Amino acid sequence: MKGFRFGSPQGAFYILPGQDGWEATFGNETLGEFSSPQQAADDLARGLTCPHLSEVDTSTLEIPEKIGDWEIVHV
Repeated sequence: MKGFRFGSPQGAFYILPGQDGWEATFGNETLGEFSSPQQAADDLARGLTCPHLSEVDTSTLEIPEKIGDWEIVHV
């Protein structure tokens, strides 16, 4: 299976296959479930609201909106 990774100055974000679709993670925290990797990338790039990221505004980290710009990782 493949997933996706983006390395930011704050740490790495991952979009990986989950139980009911795709999960976005940062560190050891799950940021949410998404229907597709593209939806997860869009939400992270635009500024995902998540209690685990209260100190970090993802919209300021230059996260690519296009999933094709993320690094492919094999899981």
